[in-house]
Amino acid sequence: MKITRDIVTDLLPAYLSGEASADTRALVEEFFKQDPEFESMAKEKKPDELLGTPPVIGLKEEHERAALIRTRSLLQWRSHWFALALMFTAVPLSCVFSSRGLVWFMLRDAPHFGIMCWGIALVCWIQFIRSRRRLRSSGV
Repeated sequence: MKITRDIVTDLLPAYLSGEASADTRALVEEFFKQDPEFESMAKEKKPDELLGTPPVIGLKEEHERAALIRTRSLLQWRSHWFALALMFTAVPLSCVFSSRGLVWFMLRDAPHFGIMCWGIALVCWIQFIRSRRRLRSSGV
């Protein structure tokens, strides 16, 4: 395979930053021996001439605003799911200190209600985890 200027141009950012592997550096330096003009442009640190300026991709103001609103909403919902999950997890564990010691009155007096609370808590924890994953995947 013939090494062309385009291939070396693609490798040049890694070469110039010093992050290229030894094999890549050797390949680029070997090409420089064959094309001294290209080497002088690269050694003069003119990567803009070699690589061209990257296109600036901006979002329209409406898109930025919509993304911000969605992110805020998702953060709020994440906080709500967390609070609800904590509350419904803790409610069945309600206890009181009495002369007999620690008494778990929710589990003793209303076990069905306690199990229902833990079911709701499970749903809230799942939603909380889903909202965290959604935030991570969106880069927030």
